[in-house]
Amino acid sequence: MNVSAVFPAVVLAVVAASQVVLTQHAALTPWKGGGFGMFSTLDHGAFRAVTVVIDGPERSETFDMPPSLEVLAARAANCPADWLLRRLAIGIAARERRYERPVTRITIHVWRTHFHPVTLHATEHPLRTFVHDVGPVGTSPATPARRG
Repeated sequence: MNVSAVFPAVVLAVVAASQVVLTQHAALTPWKGGGFGMFSTLDHGAFRAVTVVIDGPERSETFDMPPSLEVLAARAANCPADWLLRRLAIGIAARERRYERPVTRITIHVWRTHFHPVTLHATEHPLRTFVHDVGPVGTSPATPARRG
């Protein structure tokens, strides 16, 4: 058996299996990680949302995502893994500090749009909530609050 003839099929099988595992256990959108599920669902970046709440001394407010953090937010929406959500939270904390706004906690919510199979009525469902407690230098460990 020629290894060079079998190798591409093995690589595709590993990528497909990895994507299935990640979509089931890490909330990766089926449109990413190989894209083998992209024609089977509408669960992709356009139907996922990220909302952020910033808490600080005498302050608790929602955060409008600036253009400078949109790429990080899109990556976190497509795969709400701890390391991507932490990177987004650290970016938000750094931005708040640049503008001299106090911040002690950042809560990131990732939402997925579900469509009713008959009426096609859209509803938002929580996919993931991530809480980042900001330390003195903005790099303290974050804790996942819950998985949806």
